[in-house]
Amino acid sequence: MKKVLFATTALVFSAGIAAAEVSVGGDGRMGVMYNGSDWNFSSRIRVSFTASGTTDGGLEFGGSVRADQASAATNGTAASVYISGAFGKLSMGDVVGAPEALFGDLPEVGYTDLDGAGLGNVSGLATPAGLNGRPNLGANEIPYLTGDNGGSVVAGTTTNDTSGPNLLYTGTFGAFSVAASLSDGKVGSTNYNQEYAVGAAYTFGNYTVGLGYEIVDPTTGSNAKQATLSGVGQFGNTSVKAYYADGSGSNNLDKAYGIGATSVFGATSVMAYVNYAKADDGTEGTAYGLGAAYDLGGGASIVGGVADSDIAGTDTQADLGVKFSF
Repeated sequence: MKKVLFATTALVFSAGIAAAEVSVGGDGRMGVMYNGSDWNFSSRIRVSFTASGTTDGGLEFGGSVRADQASAATNGTAASVYISGAFGKLSMGDVVGAPEALFGDLPEVGYTDLDGAGLGNVSGLATPAGLNGRPNLGANEIPYLTGDNGGSVVAGTTTNDTSGPNLLYTGTFGAFSVAASLSDGKVGSTNYNQEYAVGAAYTFGNYTVGLGYEIVDPTTGSNAKQATLSGVGQFGNTSVKAYYADGSGSNNLDKAYGIGATSVFGATSVMAYVNYAKADDGTEGTAYGLGAAYDLGGGASIVGGVADSDIAGTDTQADLGVKFSF
């Protein structure tokens, strides 16, 4: 449950702007995780601050910042701001790329997401050197080419580019949804990869289909490109998502495809996915996941899952714990 900190915070940077609202929320988790050889404790807390307001002319504006704490040695923040109206929504900061904004990923399994069995372990995709190293690609993730929460999915000129902010536009007009995103290609005064992406989706009844196209223009070498076809269907209490991605240019993802489903039975949800990727050097792998969650009410739920893959060097991952939001 979100708690309102200031119901009417005065803004003085421009005349004619109405009062704004700032709220605080967050999420946490605690439990045990099996990493393939041992069971370990795993916990995390995140606190998020969200601000929003409306101008006298009806434009909505706001932003959010999230503080992460995984352990004494690992922490981070994520933040973005936006303005929206009848034209759609324009966001800047830690935002995803256009195709991911429309379709997201396959369903998460387990309370820690169990990324240890992820497709980033495919050797042709994990190589950090070169244009398209993706060592952090999770087991349930669609391997989008651009904009992963404000940073680059692919490697920069010398290191993985975690620069930002990125710019994202989204809009829904009747049955059509569109999105466009780009980066400024800079880390301070240093040139890095320039990213561009567009996406569009069409909804008819209980079904949505869409297409995304992404380009990474590096400071040296040729462009990396990727097209992704996605679809979502609702069948009673079950939601199914599937995709096919095709890489070209210097993108070392050859192709990828996967399907995932979530079914809800009262307070119980069951999630599963199968996800395959092949690099252009011929290395490939398939990841599998199965999990369940039971809603305890009040923002708390018991969540567990198992994930595995046929990728060399990976082991079965599993976890069980409590997730909560506030």
